[in-house]
Amino acid sequence: MLQLIPEALTKSRLSRRYTSMAFWSLLIALVGFFGNGMSKAPQLLLANALTLLIGVLALQIFSGNSGILSFGHVGFVGVSAYTTGILSMTPIVKQTSLSTLPVFLQDTTFIFPIAMLCGVLAATLVGALSGLVIARLRDSASIATVGILIIIHSTLVGAEDFTRGSQTFYGVKRFTSVPVAATVAIIALIIARWFRDSKTGIHVRASRDDVIAASSAGVRIQRSQFKAWVLSAAVAGGMGACYAGLLGAFSPKDFYFTLTLTLLTMLIVGGSGSVAGAVVGVVLVMAVIENLRKIGDSIGLFGLTNAGLAIIILLTLYLRPKGIMGFHEPEEISAYRGDSPNLDATIPVAEQLPSCQPVLTATNITKRFSGLVALDDASMFVERGKISGLIGPNGSGKSTMVNCITGISKADSAEIQLGDLKISKEKTWKRARSGLGRTFQNIRLFKELTVLDNVVVACISAGESVKDSDKSALSLLNQVGVMHHAYRFAGELSFGDQRRVEIARALALKPSVLLLDEPAAGMNPAESAELLAQFRQIMKQANAGMLLIDHDVTLIRSACDSLTVLDHGRVIAQGDPETVLSLPEVHAAYLGWGEESSVDEKTTTNNER
Repeated sequence: MLQLIPEALTKSRLSRRYTSMAFWSLLIALVGFFGNGMSKAPQLLLANALTLLIGVLALQIFSGNSGILSFGHVGFVGVSAYTTGILSMTPIVKQTSLSTLPVFLQDTTFIFPIAMLCGVLAATLVGALSGLVIARLRDSASIATVGILIIIHSTLVGAEDFTRGSQTFYGVKRFTSVPVAATVAIIALIIARWFRDSKTGIHVRASRDDVIAASSAGVRIQRSQFKAWVLSAAVAGGMGACYAGLLGAFSPKDFYFTLTLTLLTMLIVGGSGSVAGAVVGVVLVMAVIENLRKIGDSIGLFGLTNAGLAIIILLTLYLRPKGIMGFHEPEEISAYRGDSPNLDATIPVAEQLPSCQPVLTATNITKRFSGLVALDDASMFVERGKISGLIGPNGSGKSTMVNCITGISKADSAEIQLGDLKISKEKTWKRARSGLGRTFQNIRLFKELTVLDNVVVACISAGESVKDSDKSALSLLNQVGVMHHAYRFAGELSFGDQRRVEIARALALKPSVLLLDEPAAGMNPAESAELLAQFRQIMKQANAGMLLIDHDVTLIRSACDSLTVLDHGRVIAQGDPETVLSLPEVHAAYLGWGEESSVDEKTTTNNER
């Protein structure tokens, strides 16, 4: 079926976005057009399904892209519903149903489109306030959203002058017809699909896969997730406005855990990572709900629908954890199964600055872990256009040194200067954007993103537009020899090719220093030799300095211009590689040889280690 999508409609990211928007919008518009001519019961069912779709799309914007399951969005739906209801009711109705409402609200009435916008604004405001907390959390964020739902629910119950408390809030004109719900659903869908491939959307999806790798690629995670949260709250407000006009009468319990379970089931079943999954999930779950409701009514079994939804979630998570549509849009899958992309841009060459100038100076770095000294007043430097090596036995503090330089680990004390910038106190994403590109000892790619998008994440951090980022990413992938894998998912590649993608992502930051943590680990001799040949070319293209960490003495000897040796967190030798490798203390601490042994005699043994 995916092969039926014309190549012209999936060739570029922009064309895929517009294709998706146009297809699903047209489908919803047709449902709205033909549904408006149906009898009352089917119309009500369709209007309800379209209204729920808006809520699922709101969840998709945040939960689907960030991977953080939100239970709080139904609270925003409730805020918007009550705001829309109050502002759309006539003064006469308010005097009857809301006699204790403040005078200025008693006399204020808007036509329903304006009242709906006010409801959206109210939900957005509450979303922004709560987002200040959610964006600062990660592992506990989902639990915090439960707290938000409970707080909003309690507020709605307690604000009796505005909501009638736990009693039914009535008197709202039922203005949500099928065309109205379809119109708002189309707007929500366009927003969700646009956001997914926006700068912020791509960054949020990267943080879903790997927070540490994302921050090292320049992603400002808290800000990106905050934007996603507020935007999704606004879309949830659109559902609340429609829901008020659909129900006409409601109470706080209508915006609590039952509705939350329904929306989350639809998102999970369809596939949380895609807009198409939201649509498919609503269609399938609505069909199940209607059938379970009829069965429950016929046999008098209360609660059958909720039990059925819970079972559906469990089955989906067990049989198809990513949902029916997975994490990717149909048009993306179609494009990724096609031919490899063509490179229509030249590889950019960085401005050539004088070589042999210190570009990274890291001094007096000390790091302790619960009394264990991992780094003890260690120092090193990297010059522009030169490759500095860092070696040491396992546990000597090499990776800790890189983590302290890049900000992933906070040093107890350190003086770190990148060019003219002092970055000792900067966050990881800021250091990355300032010119620190790195790879990891254990490869950390965004495995649910394509190879191309892994590099695009860093290109965006470097200040490029999404369109320019696609072109730059292809150039970099071509530079490291993996452009033919651009449309494959990163987790599908061989170990060596994943290493190359990680290097391309680091280069995408336009770094002044590249920190490569054991880039040849896991590679065979042929792959290591090929990588070595690429290092000098990379240095020429990027005009950067390089810090190379590896256990391969042959690689270190061949590639490095200077060498630093760590042992138990202290620098025991520093200088020319040949001189350093011949020192007795280096033999004893790292290479494990006696002073009488030569370096050349033991290179093979070291490589096997």
